[in-house]
Amino acid sequence: MNRSDRAAAVIECQQALNRFYAALDASDFETVGASMAPQGIWHRQGQQLCGPAQVREALAKRPVGRVTAHLVQNLVVNVTAPDLAEATYMTLVYRVDLPQPPSGPVPLETPFAISLNHARLQGGADGVWRLLEQRSEYVFSK
Repeated sequence: MNRSDRAAAVIECQQALNRFYAALDASDFETVGASMAPQGIWHRQGQQLCGPAQVREALAKRPVGRVTAHLVQNLVVNVTAPDLAEATYMTLVYRVDLPQPPSGPVPLETPFAISLNHARLQGGADGVWRLLEQRSEYVFSK
């Protein structure tokens, strides 16, 4: 893998992770599921979600008034093979639970958590990078 191919893979992995969190915060659970490889595993809230369908099912159970913002920071991607990469990064998470979906801005509260995240990504035959595995651990939490 040459230098520019490696750089392109790093950018594509960064975009894949940003797309995942942007979709999660927008409650676009179809896109979140599509961000997972078919055999991808998301270790989430004590559960192991396997594949896009389980991810979509779990997210469909989120409270309808939940508003989140995941700010991705300190993202480092290491391309380990032409179609495999590992990433570590922090997320600063804001979360507000309301009785119904908001019609405008929500109150700004203190951060819900800061998490350290580890991801493995795979480049697909279609050229799209997807999550093979996603896990996080709280560094700070309420």
